[in-house]
Amino acid sequence: MKFHSGILILIFLGIAFAQPPDVDTRYHTYQEVLDELETITSSYPTICLMETLGVSTTDSVPIIGVKVSADVSFSENKISVLIIAGQHAREVQGPEVVMWLINYLVENYGSDTQVTQWLDSLLIYFIPVNNPEGHNVVMQESSFHTTFWRKTKRDNNHNGVFDTLYDGVDPNRNYEFLWDEYTDSIGVSPESEYYKGPYPWSENEVVVVRNLVDSLRPSVVLDLHSPDSIKGNKLWFCWYDPELSTYHQEGFPHYLNVANQLADNTETEIDGEYYESTPAYNTKPKLQLWTYWYSGCCAILMEITNQCYWTGEIIDTISARVGRGIFYIFDRMLESGLVVKAFDSESGNPLRAEIIVEEVTDTTFPPRLCNYEGIYHRLLYNGTYNVIVRYDTLEQIFEDLPIESGHNTYLEVDFPGAKINTTIRSKNEVDILLLPSKAVCIAPKGKVEIFDIAGKTVYRNMFENHLEIRRDRLPAGVYFIKLSSGSETIKRKFIGLK
Repeated sequence: MKFHSGILILIFLGIAFAQPPDVDTRYHTYQEVLDELETITSSYPTICLMETLGVSTTDSVPIIGVKVSADVSFSENKISVLIIAGQHAREVQGPEVVMWLINYLVENYGSDTQVTQWLDSLLIYFIPVNNPEGHNVVMQESSFHTTFWRKTKRDNNHNGVFDTLYDGVDPNRNYEFLWDEYTDSIGVSPESEYYKGPYPWSENEVVVVRNLVDSLRPSVVLDLHSPDSIKGNKLWFCWYDPELSTYHQEGFPHYLNVANQLADNTETEIDGEYYESTPAYNTKPKLQLWTYWYSGCCAILMEITNQCYWTGEIIDTISARVGRGIFYIFDRMLESGLVVKAFDSESGNPLRAEIIVEEVTDTTFPPRLCNYEGIYHRLLYNGTYNVIVRYDTLEQIFEDLPIESGHNTYLEVDFPGAKINTTIRSKNEVDILLLPSKAVCIAPKGKVEIFDIAGKTVYRNMFENHLEIRRDRLPAGVYFIKLSSGSETIKRKFIGLK
């Protein structure tokens, strides 16, 4: 469904491109995505918010995130689901599913009981097109247009010319987890469609997902694709280890059941046929595997239909059928799970506590943390569990906690007088940690710049090791922090409170 508002006008590379004739006009160009989202957010400002997460690696095209939730400006204290589409340029059906979902949710909030319950209870976060510069290659008429493009546009040979035979990185092979181990020839060859990049996190498209998952801590992440070399109408959950011949403990049986139900609720393009589900192998540096490893979320990759491109009304039919299948996830978020709220009652600060479900959590993986609002959520099978909540040196234990069908089990965990730890360990040498009262920039040597919403520089500083920036030093409003250290750059949204 397309709307053309003309409110948001962006010109990429200084050239205005038309849509190529070999792609059905039902598919959105990236400019049409932006225009339609501008119309939606203007029409539904209390339940839909669009924000810039970063820019693409080569062409600096804005990468947009969309929040859909009741009272959306204050929605990050809710449990959340993240839906990502358009990692691979030619897989254009995923963005259509996202746009269908956004339109359906905002149009039916307040009139449809089910939709109203979802938005009152959840933050549903979308990245409609994760790889916009690649999307432009397949969706714009130009000298470099091709419908076969998959990757970003990184200039691998540094000649300043975009070469479709050599350039680009597969964003879904650029994640840190398993990057070193991925040594297949197709992964290390720049001319390959599956090139993993010069180093992990080399692509901005991947960094924005990393930063969002770290701060938001969604309990479900759906990654929407379309098949090119594998069977479609299928979804993969995390994960199966082929070396050990076992399912991993955090995903089985909990996420197996979720994946099976999602598949059973999602109709294919063929009437009366439904998706299949299967475990993913933990062998490649992909978004799905990294999010599961890093945060413990239910990470599912969906391969939509059996091809990348369609023509005619079936494009809209596919979007609606997959979108309605995803409704199951919104329902599942509200039943049979654990929700923890960690806080300090003396200061009122939320705490980024660590949560260990003894029967499930793999403590050899990164810690399973609350988000920056002190909220943690995990889908669990019915049963009783021993739960440990830790903050700094403090710990509380809850034994034989029941998880039942039909609702989440809530724990409010108070650590009165807990000191906010401004030296929270980061697994990254270069990082920005957002705390309730400040931002902490971490780097051996770094440069920090803060920009207001209009792009004006309001603060600049050099530092070593770490630098703290208090929220109450900036006038109330939205800002962006840019941290540069060596070849790495991180950008985060920051709220001033003065």
